Amino acid sequence: MLAAVLLLAGLTAYATASAAEGIRAAVAAADPDERAVLVHGALDTDAQARDRAVRDAYAPAPVSAAKYGSGWAVRGAGGTAVPDQSGVVYASLVQLDELPEHAELVSGAWPAGTGDVALAQPAAAALGLTSGKTLRLEDRRTGKVLARKVSGVWRPKDTTDPYWLLTPDVFSGHAPQTATYGPIVSADPVFFTGASGGWLAEPDLVNPTIGAVRRTADAATATKTDLPRTSGLGNSATVNTGIPVLADRLERADLVRRSTLVTPMLLVVVLGGYALSLVAALLAEARRGETALLRARGASRRQLAGLAAAEGLALVLPAALLGPPLAVALLHLKYPEVTLYGGVWLVAALLATGGVIALTLPSLRRGGTYLAETSGRKRLPMLRKAGLDLVVVALAVLSWLQLRQYAAPTGAGGLGIDPLLSAAPTLGVLTGAVLAVRLLPPVARFAAGRLNRGRSRSALLGTWQAGRRAHAGPMVMLALAVAAATVSWCLAATAQQSRADQAVQQVGTDVRMVETGGTAPDGRAGQLAALPGVRTVVPAFRDWVPTTAGSEPAELIALDPGAAAGVVQARDDTTGGPPAALLGKLAAAAGPDTTGALRPGRITSSAPVHTTAVFAGGRRVDLGTSDRGKPVTFTATGTGLLGFKIDSASPEPVRWRITGQDRGWRAMSSDGNVVLPDDNGVYDVHGRLTLTTEDVPVSVPIALTTAARDAFSNLTSLTVGGAEVRVDVVATIDRVPGSVEKAAVLVDRPALEARLFWSFGIVRDTGEWWIAGDPSDLTGLSGLQVLDRQELASGSDPFSTAARVALFGAALGAMLLAAAGIAADARATAQHRSVELAVLHTLGAGPRLLARSLVIEQALLAGLGALTGLAVGLVVAAAMAPLLVLTPAAGRPVPDALLEVLWGRTLGSAALLVLVALAVSSVTALTATRRLPATRLRLGADQ
Repeated sequence: MLAAVLLLAGLTAYATASAAEGIRAAVAAADPDERAVLVHGALDTDAQARDRAVRDAYAPAPVSAAKYGSGWAVRGAGGTAVPDQSGVVYASLVQLDELPEHAELVSGAWPAGTGDVALAQPAAAALGLTSGKTLRLEDRRTGKVLARKVSGVWRPKDTTDPYWLLTPDVFSGHAPQTATYGPIVSADPVFFTGASGGWLAEPDLVNPTIGAVRRTADAATATKTDLPRTSGLGNSATVNTGIPVLADRLERADLVRRSTLVTPMLLVVVLGGYALSLVAALLAEARRGETALLRARGASRRQLAGLAAAEGLALVLPAALLGPPLAVALLHLKYPEVTLYGGVWLVAALLATGGVIALTLPSLRRGGTYLAETSGRKRLPMLRKAGLDLVVVALAVLSWLQLRQYAAPTGAGGLGIDPLLSAAPTLGVLTGAVLAVRLLPPVARFAAGRLNRGRSRSALLGTWQAGRRAHAGPMVMLALAVAAATVSWCLAATAQQSRADQAVQQVGTDVRMVETGGTAPDGRAGQLAALPGVRTVVPAFRDWVPTTAGSEPAELIALDPGAAAGVVQARDDTTGGPPAALLGKLAAAAGPDTTGALRPGRITSSAPVHTTAVFAGGRRVDLGTSDRGKPVTFTATGTGLLGFKIDSASPEPVRWRITGQDRGWRAMSSDGNVVLPDDNGVYDVHGRLTLTTEDVPVSVPIALTTAARDAFSNLTSLTVGGAEVRVDVVATIDRVPGSVEKAAVLVDRPALEARLFWSFGIVRDTGEWWIAGDPSDLTGLSGLQVLDRQELASGSDPFSTAARVALFGAALGAMLLAAAGIAADARATAQHRSVELAVLHTLGAGPRLLARSLVIEQALLAGLGALTGLAVGLVVAAAMAPLLVLTPAAGRPVPDALLEVLWGRTLGSAALLVLVALAVSSVTALTATRRLPATRLRLGADQ
């Protein structure tokens, strides 16, 4: 009893303590839009009044504001900016509150006045600007051009900061599927005439509770309804917040937490209840004569029940009083946040009440004569006996069918738990117990009959005794314990392995480093390759590509499949086999390498022209600026050359020529027209000219998920960065490594880069790095978000950690309760058989033979029980464990969970319980045989 109280009281206390930590972790991991409220609206002439009204509406929460200019374009845009069909590159001008508190400078300084601007790093790279250069902005309404000095280039300090909801283009440098580049930060009022405004309110969620988050969500929803009227924004107001979504998810997550913690508690209750009922039955059996005597002397059932209740209370009361403080004290050694509160005492009281009832029930049976009490049980019809059994089996089957269609947890009847999620494993174990009760006795008799053919008299006697047992109590107890332990180990292992699989899917490699500025600075590849512990570095970029109208865009990941072999990691079933095989298909479909090699050469031009060599992987080499009479001689070399970008600021065509290279080139102007050289290899440059190799893949090989394939109406092309590229689908897979999106595409980057540069002059910068190895000493690196697979797999997830701890506790508790039940049954069996053993001893059977027979009897029963429990536990775990694993957000894990069996612990638990049964039976048998002489003297005394 003490063991059951300890376990249940400890699980109750731990469940409450783990809730607060889990909520804090879930809020910290929430998306930025789920932690803030974003408001947009027109400012007009009363901008200050509207600003004040919005701030007052969300007080006391801090509010950051922004102004957005419109109608401005970048004159003479360089870099990789792609104009629209009219040849215009638009500017995303913004004025931001408190920018230096949320961003860090990459170069230069913050604007000192209205004559300066500061650019986000991706926008600066796309526009070909650096600190100190001049940005020319054209008012598309009047044609007026303003020149502004770029005082600095900056990047976000924290990419998860909700602040960047005010300017979401900060990470890519341009608005999706547009030719608008920014943010370009300025304080000059001229840019914000007739501007719109944005406000970001961030409620206090530092030490959240579910109730506090829900109240915040309700307040945000109410303010969303009233704000257009109270602020004066009217129909121009748009209010967006994900806080209600966060509140819903937290409630679901807490429901999952409660439900998963109830599962081990139910297993302990079932085991404890069965053990207690077994002890009660053994006590009733041992005291049958005393009970009959009391009835013969006039004792009523009420009096007998009172005596039994008093005896039960004396047994369970110490456990109920000592169990809760002892459990909390033991947990407090490792989990200081655990406290003793009223709920723990309530659980102990309920358990004690159940124990008293279980010990009292046998005395409430309708009494009969002693002869009737000692005669065999009446045999009931099969259907009547199987009624409750069929109900349990039906419930287990229904639970399994429901779990297969499980979408999200639901709290039923205000219980605060999901009954299906909580009870499914226990119902499965109970179904196994029902089958064990019905099948184990005949199986034991069959096994005894087969073993009876041996020559050993002790084996003959032991197996005969096992076959004639009137009840299957110890076998069922052991089967229940082994099944519960097996299910607990498998549930915990499956959840833990699923967490590791989720980390592999999310990261896609050992370590993935993402550029917070969107683009990699020069020399980043060398920095990463030089880190201790790094084996291979693969540059990559990702983007979103549009699908069929009305569908969500698909995530695109581009990397070199040849270089990524051995770097990319994924679970084999998600990529249709080993990821190396998938990468091999992509590399083979791309054909031979079409890039060239840069060799030392010479550049001449008739006017100032700036030339840049462009390589695969987004790498660029500045070859310098040539001019009339001032040629550029360069010595730079390198492989993977895609071509050259030539920029001229002259309004007139400029003659340009490069020598020293060993292949033919194809030239294309910024408007997409092919430019042919003269007989001497001289090109006419007007604005920008792109020089590419003539040998380029016709199509780009891709692998895409099933969801992405269904989302595309045309699988012959993709629109990447506004450019349409022909593609060749080489594989359809379940998930793309490194992406948790259902619709995702994996692309051969060298082929894609060659096609983009050849057809559109587009160069995609590296946005992230896939690294094989365990890099260390990252102190010298900045501007990187590090995603470590091992760190994510082993990181703190309070919700799942609490469930695993509880399941481990249930497994150990099952073994402890089973050991107690087996010990009680072994002792009762020895006492019950004392007369039989004395008679056999009188007839010549030696004490050793009798002791061995008792041990063999228990060994046979324990072995059958352990094997049955092992089989039942594995079947239940295989059917239900993968379906019971959910994320902290109460969603299905990505990828789906697969059954994981801890064979060592599972088989070890079964073997340990069998050994405990043998050890207990050995001690009991030795004790019983030592008392044989005294028992022989009392033969016939009770007749």
